[in-house]
Amino acid sequence: MAHRCVRKFRLAKPASLDARHFHTIPAHHDAPALPLAEHSTSASGPSSSRRSPLDVLREQKVSDLRSLLSLRTPSPNRVWGNYLELLQFYGSAKVPLDIHQSVLRKCAPPAAHVRALAARRVAAGQRYKEDMLYESRYQRIIRNIRSAGDTPSLSDYHCVLDLFAAVGNHNGAMMVLAEIGRVGLVKDPRTYGLCLQALCHRLTLPVWHLDRPALVDEVTEHCMTILNEMADRGVPYAPVNVDLAFRILKETMNMEGFTMLMRNAYGIDLAYPDRSPLEYWGKVRDAATEVEAQDGQSVRFPTQLPFTLATFNTALDYLARSGNVTKLVQTFEVITNPLPSTTSNPNSFDDEDDEDFGVSNPQVAPYRSPHVQPNTTSFRTLLRGVCDAGHVGLARHYVLVAIAQERQQDYLLLRSALTQPPDELPAPRLSINRNLLLPVFHLANRQKDVELLRWITVRIKRAVRWHRHAIKYYTSTRTRWVESGVYVPKRAVETDLEDDVGSDLPSAASTSRFSSFFSPSSSSRQASATFDASSSSNEDFTTSAIQAEEGQKTFDVDLHLKLLERELLELEDLERHADVVLGRSTQRLKERLGRRVWNSKDIFLRDIGRRTTLPKAVFRENVNFRSQSEVEARQLKERSAKTRERPTWGAPPPLARTGPMGEQYTATSSVEREERPPKSSRES
Repeated sequence: MAHRCVRKFRLAKPASLDARHFHTIPAHHDAPALPLAEHSTSASGPSSSRRSPLDVLREQKVSDLRSLLSLRTPSPNRVWGNYLELLQFYGSAKVPLDIHQSVLRKCAPPAAHVRALAARRVAAGQRYKEDMLYESRYQRIIRNIRSAGDTPSLSDYHCVLDLFAAVGNHNGAMMVLAEIGRVGLVKDPRTYGLCLQALCHRLTLPVWHLDRPALVDEVTEHCMTILNEMADRGVPYAPVNVDLAFRILKETMNMEGFTMLMRNAYGIDLAYPDRSPLEYWGKVRDAATEVEAQDGQSVRFPTQLPFTLATFNTALDYLARSGNVTKLVQTFEVITNPLPSTTSNPNSFDDEDDEDFGVSNPQVAPYRSPHVQPNTTSFRTLLRGVCDAGHVGLARHYVLVAIAQERQQDYLLLRSALTQPPDELPAPRLSINRNLLLPVFHLANRQKDVELLRWITVRIKRAVRWHRHAIKYYTSTRTRWVESGVYVPKRAVETDLEDDVGSDLPSAASTSRFSSFFSPSSSSRQASATFDASSSSNEDFTTSAIQAEEGQKTFDVDLHLKLLERELLELEDLERHADVVLGRSTQRLKERLGRRVWNSKDIFLRDIGRRTTLPKAVFRENVNFRSQSEVEARQLKERSAKTRERPTWGAPPPLARTGPMGEQYTATSSVEREERPPKSSRES
């Protein structure tokens, strides 16, 4: 009993200890934050001037986030985590606007990085899905800006469109474009350009072949919507936007959109290429009357983009692919040979007052028709479109035009090389190469037109001869320049030739007509630390319509020789192939006509202009027919002549003229062969 009392006495707890301390939950800093702040604010005296712990913590969070945003490439996930912590202390309504905008630009990787990563995923057969995460972040930040009573700026929406353009999210881009209009912001060329980039990039991404027609129609419809909106709002066209629109319209060969784009961007009406668009006359007629009443000054047309050679080749390629030969030839002739501009309409219709031939306003500034000098690509594109349509006459004509211009250019260059240094010589723009002559050769071979085959074969042989002469001449000229010290050989130009110098149009694409040459290239911009819309990343979209033309390239003799040597090899290969095709086509034609003659049927003779029957002997003499026995006899005679010309070191063996070969010269064999049309052989 006593021991039990002692044990209880020892296990007894002192009254001063509190049992709750063993189960106390650790204190949290955020739980008593608000009561402490209220208590401190309610204090009187000097303690009221001190900041509350919550304010100190808020300032620390803001300072940490600003320091993180000041880095060049901070971690997007870290930026987003700090932003969420700041929202817990401040709330979306009290966070400064500049922090929202900074986080909007740093909560996702740069567009160039996203696009490169997405391309690698697609090449590996995977799909890039992180863009949906970044899209949700953008949506939350935009909502936070609106909940604070502010309106997102146009550059904020551009940041979102930049990501959509990098991943090809065309539906999201069009939704953002519609939202920009709802909030009342003024769209600029960069806004439409980013949407066009998203549309172009979507066409390059893989899609199930059964779903591609619907996708192409949807993208084309969005493109036409953007072009119509730009035309209605009077938004100036940027070169990048026009290029992107061309890429989309080429997928469906939409002539309506192409015509509208040429008219609004370059001021060229394909219906009347040699005059200003009729829409301009209607728009400026009233303005001209007002100006005339005020100060008598002339009204000028809206400033358009300069019509460059690259634009000209793109227009020719579009018309050639569409198969509209009339517009193709008309555009080529009017642009390369423009009519002289006049200040007023001609007086040829002055007597016909009852007829109206359009609006004529002398106060309107004269229209300056665009003019460019065609190059090799221009003629190659034109000949491809003409030959695909099967126009032999136009094909002959433009080959002769190209040869005449190339001969004149080569003559001037050869003459200038005698007296001028190489840095003062202009680079040649035209060359008769294999790619230029190949469409005509293909047309002749496809139609089995022996006359056109013979004609183009002669031009191929002449081009080979001209190239050999040019290589010999420029090699000696280069040696003379090096010896005189006016020319110093530069680096090797093999690397320049690897990029296929002179080919500025796309070749045949993969399964679709959408070429890889038209891959959007605007995602290489880095995220800017400032949010000015006129930053350097917007240079491509804010380029002025009035810009300097490309300067004339100077003559590089080393590069020119390399090009001539490469073209000579291609032409020699084409020449050998053309000889084989011409011989085969000629032989088949003679055999076909010979069968009609041997069957006593009539054939058409061009010299008399009608169909008639011919004796076998006359036909053989006119078409240079030789029987098989005659061909073998001629070959034997040639071999005998070569044998007699060889140097003899002893008595040569007698030439055997008996045997099976001699049996073919018997009278019976000849008569039998005369009864049927012999096999033909083209005389060498």
